[in-house]
Order: sequence, then C-alpha cells, then structure tokens
Amino acid sequence: MASRFFFSALISLAAICSVAPSGQAQFGGMPEKSFDEYTRPTVPDYTDPSSWAALPDTQDAADLAPPGTSVPEAQAMALVDVFYLHPTTYRGAENWNQDIAMDDVNEWTDISVIARQASAFNGCCKIYAPRYRQATISALGAKDDSGMRAYGLAYEDVLAAWRHYASTWNEGRPFIIASHSQGTFHAIRLLEEEIDGTPIAGQMVAAYIIGIGINEGIFGRSLKSMTLCSGATDSNCIISWNTFTRDGDPEPGVNRLKERYRARFDTSEGEEIACWNPISATLSGGDVSASGNLGALPGAAALGNLPALTQGFGAGCRDGSLYTDKPMTDDFKLVLFAGGNLHMHDFDLFYENIRKNAVVRTAAFLAKQ
Repeated sequence: MASRFFFSALISLAAICSVAPSGQAQFGGMPEKSFDEYTRPTVPDYTDPSSWAALPDTQDAADLAPPGTSVPEAQAMALVDVFYLHPTTYRGAENWNQDIAMDDVNEWTDISVIARQASAFNGCCKIYAPRYRQATISALGAKDDSGMRAYGLAYEDVLAAWRHYASTWNEGRPFIIASHSQGTFHAIRLLEEEIDGTPIAGQMVAAYIIGIGINEGIFGRSLKSMTLCSGATDSNCIISWNTFTRDGDPEPGVNRLKERYRARFDTSEGEEIACWNPISATLSGGDVSASGNLGALPGAAALGNLPALTQGFGAGCRDGSLYTDKPMTDDFKLVLFAGGNLHMHDFDLFYENIRKNAVVRTAAFLAKQ
C-alpha cells in the first residue's frame, strides 16, 4: 500500500518536527497507549468553515503578504485555486491524532505555516487549507504500527477535504497542490490515488510538495500522467526540494528513500531524488548566487503581520538535495537539524521566489486555455 512506503520515507527524515513559538523544538512525548486504545477525535465536517484553516472568502492567516513583496494578495480575483496541506504542528501525547477542536494547536498552525507557507500562493490563487486530524510528531518514532495508523487516519481527512473541495468549489478551475512535510506525505498519496489519471488531473497547474524527497522513477510508475517540472512555466508537474546547509549531509535520509524505492518497485532504476531549485526555477538547477534570491521571510511565527522580506541566500541542487548558506544572524530564528537539515526553512529562505513563480506558472497555464 502506498501509505506504507511513504511512511517509511518519513521515518528516513526523522528530524522533521514541529516548533514551539519560542523557536525551540519541543515534543510532548509519546502517547502511552497504542492507537486502538484511544478514542478517535471527532471527524471534521468540511461543510463547516471552522474545519478549514483558510478559505478564500474568510479572513485568515493565508491572506497575509510581507512588506517588500512585489506580488500583492489577489485572492478575490484569482482564477486558480491552491489546496494546501500543512506540516506537523501537533506535538501532544494525548492521542496519536489531533482533535481539530484544539484551539491552541490551530492557532499555532495558523501563525506558523498558514501565514508563512500557504500565504506564498495568495498572489496567484484562492487558498483552501483544511484542518485535519494530523498525526502527532512522535508518530515518527512509534515502535508499533500506531504511527502508521495515525498517518492513515490523517489521510482520511485529507481525502475527505479534497473531495469536498473538488465537488463543491472547484467547478473546473485550475488548481495547485501545495504542501510541506507531513502535508507532503499526504499530498503524494492524494496525487497517486485520487488525482493521477483522472479527468481533474488535467486541471492541475503544478504540485509544490516540499520537504520529503521524491524519487524520479515514480513518474511512469505510481504517477503515470504527471512529470517533474523542469522550468518556471511547466504545468501538470511536480516540484520538490529539501534544504541543507552547504556542509550538510543528507546521505542517510537519501539512502533510506532509495532503499524504500527499490523495495517498492524492485529496481534501482529511477531511485535518484529530484531537486528543483526555487531560485533558478529549474530542475536540478546549479548554484545560483544570492542576487537571484528575490527575498526571504525572516523571523519566527508570531501573531500579527508578517515581517518584511530580507535579502536571502544563493542555492544549488546537488545529488538530489538543495544546498544553501546558513543564516549567521538571529534574523531567521534558525532551527537547524542533524546533518545541516534546514527543513523548517524550506519555504522561508525562498519565500518571494516561490510567490513569484506561482504567479508566472499560473499565468502560463491560463494562457494555454
């Protein structure tokens, strides 16, 4: 089953975690009982706006735009949608999955990633971001199948939210899938099982699914009607990268992704990891200087407006990973994981390039219609 393979991919990136408002990684510990010993949180009702972190007709954190951006917020007139799946923001040990009635978790979701990730797409698109019974961060370290089952429950909500969006709001509109970390785990499965090879696949501008490596060989195997984006205006394609410091070592995670790929498809052909450079807007893009970085989003999650954009750093793809300079000041409230993993900053460091590319890519898609 696809979920098993991609859960293993998450384990290979065990440094993935949520971050508390102080900027320090914090964990609530492991749930004391197995998955079946807990009552499932209430199933979200996606006809209720409160089950969404962002909707185009509500005032929410996805409406924010940082001072200094060249792309104003434009959801009211947008002709394209974004279906955004947030990363892990639940650190609790009360259950294996978040109850979406937990206001403290929802507030952290909104200020940490709806504001600082989903908002990158509000210059091109109407944003739909469901709340879902996300797996807790400690699901990554579960000793039994509780973690995998927690991710399976979370995906049930993602699928229900997608189907509600597709049947209620889409109405034939072009769309982007956007995600990070746990959200990308679910996005990959959604693409494989629900979108690829179906009529709605032709409406997909692109999928910006960040923070989990994508083996190049899945195209033509588990994804048959999609490709990797090779440039700034390609459509019906997928964009992926994982960010490391210049001296970082992504090899342990990369090797596990390749091992799982070989186990799944019984071949090493296509096991290489895809890397799209958000600065050059090209697949496997070589090193680009800081002058090509249109603006990074500094600071840490906080209530209120986003901070002003600041000059970012150059970056380049090498052997399936994206390498960039490590911010040396406290401006970025840097969270650095083992091996030089800048996972928590996959969006922040390239915010304005992502924002601008989404506008350019959607305009090119619409021009072909």
